[in-house]
Amino acid sequence: MMRRFPTALLIAVIAVLALAGAALIFWPTANKRYASVDQVRLQRSEIRVAQAVTHAKGPIAREEWRLSNLDGASTAQYEATNRAGSRVAKFTYPIHGYDVTFAFEALVRDGVWELRSRPLRGNTDNVYTVSIAQTAGDRSGKHRFTFSDPHYLATSAGREYNIHLDPAKPVPDLLTLKSTATADGRYQKIVDDFASFGPPGFRKTVAAAREKLLKS
Repeated sequence: MMRRFPTALLIAVIAVLALAGAALIFWPTANKRYASVDQVRLQRSEIRVAQAVTHAKGPIAREEWRLSNLDGASTAQYEATNRAGSRVAKFTYPIHGYDVTFAFEALVRDGVWELRSRPLRGNTDNVYTVSIAQTAGDRSGKHRFTFSDPHYLATSAGREYNIHLDPAKPVPDLLTLKSTATADGRYQKIVDDFASFGPPGFRKTVAAAREKLLKS
């Protein structure tokens, strides 16, 4: 009686050898890709933005809002001091979801990295200081600027004139002066971004803290 050729066994052996060959060919590439993805996942990621407002009048002397996202964990902080310096309202509120990330993106879109400190003009009773810092892996950057009256800066900041004094012409020609508009609505947008931030719970807690200080 003739023995059957072990076809099934041969197919299984060929399949195993093919898998082993494929693993030898593709494993280095797949391993490198996995290592790159894992490295990105483990990189430090930090976002911090803050707005401090110093008030020249009223019961509240200073307020500060701080938003942060540290490796995916987000919080919002609020701190305020009354005029006498005898009472301080301060709390940290955990933010679930992407509210801080969305706020950061809105601030970047509205020019927070490009804006610079401006001379205090218009109504100077309230002075704003905005700061931003970001870390992504081994790269980081930060920026800070101060201004007053964002509505004035957006609508009535006027124009800046450049005068070139030529030694051969002691009196400049006023008809040829070059001017640049200095109004910039982005300052108002930045203030509005901070004012509109936060889930209802955070906004309610801020309102309660401000009310207590206003009565102090």
